[in-house]
Amino acid sequence: MTQVNFQETQRFRQIWIWTLILGITGFSIGSLYFSKGESPLTVGDLTFQIGILLLVNVLFLCLTLSTRIASDCLSFRYFPFIRWRKFRFEDIETMELIQYDGLFEYRGWGIKWNGDSWSYTTGGKWGILVKTKNKKFLLGTQNPEGAKQAIAQFIAFKSATPES
Repeated sequence: MTQVNFQETQRFRQIWIWTLILGITGFSIGSLYFSKGESPLTVGDLTFQIGILLLVNVLFLCLTLSTRIASDCLSFRYFPFIRWRKFRFEDIETMELIQYDGLFEYRGWGIKWNGDSWSYTTGGKWGILVKTKNKKFLLGTQNPEGAKQAIAQFIAFKSATPES
């Protein structure tokens, strides 16, 4: 069995995000309730629109970024959109801890593409930048010290393994 050196699970926990989501939901439901158009909304219309709003709230509650760095591989998932993806250390060229600006470099957090690499984040300013032969991606982390130790073990693995 492979020893896990680093494991982290992140969610969107920023108060400003939840204030915005719940504020928009409350405003939308209130405006549906108090709407006085020419034709009143039917129960079916209200149910559908409120259902969509609640679905968005539940989606944000479920969004989870999970990262694992074991003694021989890195794996991550971004539930519910991305299943577990696994990269063996032999296939990874570089892995480094970087400080980044999610707003300016990737235009926000979540699953983003900036033209150069993919970003899988939930917030913060620290990330694990991974480069393989064909891919480059950033995994956000709220535990830079733990990630730094796991990356050091990756570097030790790469230096002990002869190049193929």
